[in-house]
Amino acid sequence: MSVPPSSSGPAPALPAFDNTLGALLIGGLVAMALWGITCVQTFTFFTRKSRDRPWFKFMIASLWLLDTFDSVLNGHILYFYLVTNYLNPIAIITPVWSVVIHVAITSISNYIIRTMFALRFYKLSKGNVAVTAWIMAISTTDLVCGIVITAKAFGIVSYLDLDKLSSLMYLDFAAGTASDLSVALALSFLLVTSRTGFRRTDSLINVLMLYTVNTGFIVALDATLGMITYAVMPHNFIFLGFYLLLSKLYLNSYLAALNARDDLRERIDEPVSIHLSQISGPRSRYDPGMSLPVISEKTSRSETMAISVQTLVEKQHDGSATSSPVDFRGQAY
Repeated sequence: MSVPPSSSGPAPALPAFDNTLGALLIGGLVAMALWGITCVQTFTFFTRKSRDRPWFKFMIASLWLLDTFDSVLNGHILYFYLVTNYLNPIAIITPVWSVVIHVAITSISNYIIRTMFALRFYKLSKGNVAVTAWIMAISTTDLVCGIVITAKAFGIVSYLDLDKLSSLMYLDFAAGTASDLSVALALSFLLVTSRTGFRRTDSLINVLMLYTVNTGFIVALDATLGMITYAVMPHNFIFLGFYLLLSKLYLNSYLAALNARDDLRERIDEPVSIHLSQISGPRSRYDPGMSLPVISEKTSRSETMAISVQTLVEKQHDGSATSSPVDFRGQAY
C-alpha cells in the first residue's frame, strides 16, 4: 500500500497492514482472552482451601498483577496504532513506549515462574544443585536480556533500528526457550524416576507429566515460533504477535497445575479395599486358618516388596478366624 506522490516528491511506501497491524490485533486479542482465563484461574486458586504459605500466595497475587499490567499495555498498544493514529499510518514505523515496557514485564513474570519451578525441583530432587543452577542461570540470562533490550529500545526511533539489537533479541528468545525446555525436561525426568509400579500412582504421575509438558513445552514452542518469525521476517510484527502471548501462556499453565492439586490429592488418598484371599503369587501359599499369606522361604529378596498397609483383623468368633479386608494406599518405601 502506498500514497499518491505529492508535489514535493514521492511519499514513502507504507508497510502492509496484514503482517503489521493485523498481527498485533490477533496477538492482542488472544492475549486478552488468555488474561480472562488467568483471572478465573487466580480466583479459583484463592477461593480453594489450601495449605500454601502466605509468601507463596503473595507471589501468585504478584504474578496476576503483573499479568494485568501486561494486559493494560497490550490494550494501549492496540489503541495507539488502531485508534489514535488511525489517519496516520506512518506511526506504525515508530515503537510506542508500551511495546518497549512489555518486554521487561514479560521477562520479569517468566523469571518468577521459572524460579518457583527451580525451587520445587530442588526440593523434590533432594538438593540437585547442578540442574537447579543451570535452570536459574539461563533464566537469569533471559531476564537480563529483556531488561537490556528495554533500556536500549527507548533510544530507537524506528522498528528498522531493531537490527542493532538483533543479537540481544536472538539471545533473549534462545535463553527463554532453553530455560522452558530445561524446566519441563527436569520435572519430567523427576516424575519418571518416581514411578512405583502401582497402576494408580503411575497414572497420577502421567497426569503430572502432562501438566509439566503443557507448562514448559507449549511456552517453549511459542518462543521458538517468535524467534523463527523474527529471523525470517524482522521488519514486520508477526514475531510480536507471538511475544505478546509468552507470559500469559506460562502463567496460565502454571495456575492450571496448581489448581489441579486438590483433585490429584483426592485420587491419591482414596483407599482401595482388597480381600486377602485375592492375594496370590507363584511362590506363595495361603493358609485358610491365618489372616495373612505366608511367603515361601524360597522367595528371593528381590521379589519381595515392602508396602505400607493398614490391616483390620476381626476378632475370632466361635473359635474360627476370619480374614479381613486391607486398606491399600500404595505407599511404597
